[in-house]
Amino acid sequence: MNAPTTPLLLTPNMAAAVLGCTVTELRRWRAQDKGPAFHTLGPRTIRYNTFVLHAYATTTR
Repeated sequence: MNAPTTPLLLTPNMAAAVLGCTVTELRRWRAQDKGPAFHTLGPRTIRYNTFVLHAYATTTR
């Protein structure tokens, strides 16, 4: 019942770890409208959907 779960929305640090890139690369991709889709939850709050990240990782490799 207490199985570990992966959060639905990941921070840029967590997303970078999943994709095997740096947070700086993710920031650059966002500025260039490249990379995986992301959500802006506030002026300085970016989150990545877990399912979108995994789909992006499998289609770009």
